[in-house]
Amino acid sequence: MRFEQLLHETIEEMSAELTGPPSGLAAASMARGRRIRRTRRIAAAAAAVAAVVAVALPWALLSQPQRRAQPAAPGLPGGWVVTGVGNQVLDRATGKYVTLPVRGTVLPAPTGDRVLVDDGPGSVRLMSVRGTDVMTVDTTGLGGAYNWSPRGDRLVTQVIQKEPFRIGFAVIDARTGAVTRHWINHARYDCSRCTFVWFGQETVVLPIADRSGGEAAELVDRLEVFDALSGEHYVSVPAGLTPSGPFSQSPGGQYIVGDLDGTATNWRLIDLATGQLWPFPYDAVWVSSDELLAAHDGKVYVLTRQGTVTATIDVNLPGPGKISLGPAR
Repeated sequence: MRFEQLLHETIEEMSAELTGPPSGLAAASMARGRRIRRTRRIAAAAAAVAAVVAVALPWALLSQPQRRAQPAAPGLPGGWVVTGVGNQVLDRATGKYVTLPVRGTVLPAPTGDRVLVDDGPGSVRLMSVRGTDVMTVDTTGLGGAYNWSPRGDRLVTQVIQKEPFRIGFAVIDARTGAVTRHWINHARYDCSRCTFVWFGQETVVLPIADRSGGEAAELVDRLEVFDALSGEHYVSVPAGLTPSGPFSQSPGGQYIVGDLDGTATNWRLIDLATGQLWPFPYDAVWVSSDELLAAHDGKVYVLTRQGTVTATIDVNLPGPGKISLGPAR
């Protein structure tokens, strides 16, 4: 007998007793009979349920994917997260990490759900962290070294035109893949590698070459800041180093962490108020005015403004690849 029928008959009997059964010995006898039948039916129903659970539960467990929402690096200050390691990227909507089936270099946005996949010369795609909503980028003249905006809605990179020679920067829309090119006066803004990075919410920065150490020195004289929307020059910043992204500058704007000589090993922190430079152990992002994070050799380091490491956190994502970090939202 089906479980639903057993349950239905039991409920009917209990309702009949509550609505006024006959009185006397006959009533007592009928009640005892009902209780016996009810007990037998409940026992049969329980056996039926047990049989269903015994069969269905293991099948359900086997048919559902086993996913773990364990964070890649728990306890990062300020709610910061590991946005990716190699081709493993964070899906903020679920809090889980997704492995993108791609072979190129994967660069997740610091916030949002967009990812840049650089497949090599002439092939760049934008997609969601789930591998959907794929957009192909027009790479004509683009020089690589793509850098995300702090909100994850745009990227910036170098753009070059050979005939006639021009140089500038290109802003890429992360949703549509549309590319907007802005040209600069190279004679006035004499750059060496001419690498543009995001600097704040609406501006990009270009390191200007310091030629005093020779062409191979890759020293920096100052930073020139341009409006990302119009391409117009905005301001000069007296900083002799190259920042790596929008979070290289402290929240108050007084300090910048950057590369001193283009080696990506000689990091410095500059105080813009005094112009003083200090050695810094790693490239780092600012979490607050006094605390930074650095990703290096499969770990995340928490540092003070003086460069002292206060905590070392293991990243729980196996496999090779660069660790990317991003703010909470």
